[in-house]
Amino acid sequence: MVFQIPENVAPECYPMAWLIDSWLGAGILEYEGIEAAGYIHELEIEGDAEAPYLRYVSKVWLAQEPAGAVDKEIPGGRMHARLAKECLWAESRGFLRAAPGVEQRDGATILEAVSAAPAGHGATWAGVIKGPQMQLAADAIAATPTASELAGARIMAGLVESDLFYAYDMAAFGHEMAAYMAGRLSRAGEYDA
Repeated sequence: MVFQIPENVAPECYPMAWLIDSWLGAGILEYEGIEAAGYIHELEIEGDAEAPYLRYVSKVWLAQEPAGAVDKEIPGGRMHARLAKECLWAESRGFLRAAPGVEQRDGATILEAVSAAPAGHGATWAGVIKGPQMQLAADAIAATPTASELAGARIMAGLVESDLFYAYDMAAFGHEMAAYMAGRLSRAGEYDA
């Protein structure tokens, strides 16, 4: 499938346009004190001609199947179709934009983002996007009084063979920054079940 920049996207969003779509996939999560588990991920990223930013909604469900059932060699859409949702594990919503008035460096565009999760965390993010690769790191994290401790987070993502591969690392519960989630997503409808 050849990707084309959607017609209804503001020019400021062109460096991020490859992210726009409905994505389906799966991955494995594991962290200190959290046993390895397979998960199902649905990600919606959208923009419009009047907004110089993208909006996203991310939902992650634990899979009924064990972590070993997730095969990262299988396209995300096919893996999504093979797994069954057990329970909602995480959800977040937010916005992503190219930093206004900031020059591109070495072909990379400076990114800024904000996110909020019902588990009680809000974060601002900074990073870069260059072609079909993106890196973001949380530069400020706010938490409600009852939210779990989250000291840091970073995301690395990129397109490989039309799928979006990503890794989410975090520093939480008093532990150092370490791998937490890694998954593979396909554009919705790209693969049959």
